[in-house]
Amino acid sequence: MIAGWVVAGVLLFAGGAATGVAVSRHNDRVLEQQTLLIAELQAGQRQLVEVAGKPVVIDAEVRAALSDVPPACIRALGGDPMAAACSMQLCWSYGQSSAQRPPCDKVMEAALRDFQKGNPSSVALEP
Repeated sequence: MIAGWVVAGVLLFAGGAATGVAVSRHNDRVLEQQTLLIAELQAGQRQLVEVAGKPVVIDAEVRAALSDVPPACIRALGGDPMAAACSMQLCWSYGQSSAQRPPCDKVMEAALRDFQKGNPSSVALEP
């Protein structure tokens, strides 16, 4: 009985050793490929840092348009100039205080209706 256990132990040890040798040969290739991949990732990250470090230049015309027009009215930002949301933001932007602002109740109701329909920026304001 003890001899059986000894033989089983020797066989398990030999099998484990053989498997370890085979796996270590495979690990060398995996580590080599992994090293190449890490080098490529680092090169890409360097390029990204260089591009991100450059200053963003906005010309005066774009800057003026962005300061005067609410985001809901700019198509490039996903807005629609004919939508109720755009009209509501334009109405709110007039005047520095609520005393100077025109009444925006009707526009706000239309924007809320559009928002409740699930289409806040692309439905035109109803007359």
